[in-house]
Amino acid sequence: MNIQKVIDSHHELMRLSDAPLTIISEVLWVFVGLIFIVHLVKDRKSFSHSGFMYRGIYFLVILTIISYLSITLNSYDFAMDENEWRENYFKPYIQSLPEQKLEVEEFSQVIKEDDTQIESHYLNKKTESILLKLTVVNQTGFKKKELIETTIVKEAIEQPYLTYKTIERDISDQFNKEAFYETTLHIPNDYKVLTSAK
Repeated sequence: MNIQKVIDSHHELMRLSDAPLTIISEVLWVFVGLIFIVHLVKDRKSFSHSGFMYRGIYFLVILTIISYLSITLNSYDFAMDENEWRENYFKPYIQSLPEQKLEVEEFSQVIKEDDTQIESHYLNKKTESILLKLTVVNQTGFKKKELIETTIVKEAIEQPYLTYKTIERDISDQFNKEAFYETTLHIPNDYKVLTSAK
C-alpha cells in the first residue's frame, strides 16, 4: 500500500461530507426544473419566438446543473466510512512502514498537555496512551527532551527504548508527518510505573 492511495481514499472519504448538500441542491434544482417545465407548457402560446429561445437556453442551463449534480452524486463512494478507510487503507499502510527506534535515558509522566508534544495515533482507536517527557538519544548520540504520547510495555530488556513509525506525507490535518504512529515505550520488567488516577 502506498501513501498516494491512502491520501486519495481519505480525500474521497472527506468528499462524502458534501453529499447531503449535493442531494439537497439536486432536489431543489429538479423542483426548479419542474416548475419551469410547467411554466413553459402552460404559457407556451404567449411567448414570442425569441422569448421561447431564451427559455429554452434557461432550461438547458437547469438540465446542465441537474446533470452535474447527478454525476457528482454518482461519484461518491457511499460504501466507505471512516472505519472501512482505517481498516482497508490506513492500517495496511501503517503496518507496512518500518519501525524506528530511539534509546531512552529517562522518562516521567506529564499531567498537563503542551503545544509542543508529539501526537501519537494508533490503529486500534481504543488504545489509551499517556503523555511522557522522554530524554531520547538518536543514532548520532544527540540527546533531546520530547513530550510524546505513548503506550508502555514491560519487557525483559536492560535499557528502555521507544519504537514508533512516521509517514512520509500528510494524509490530513489529523494524520500528518509530524505525528508518530504506533508509539510504544519499552521498559525493563523491574521498572515501577505509576499511572495517574482518572
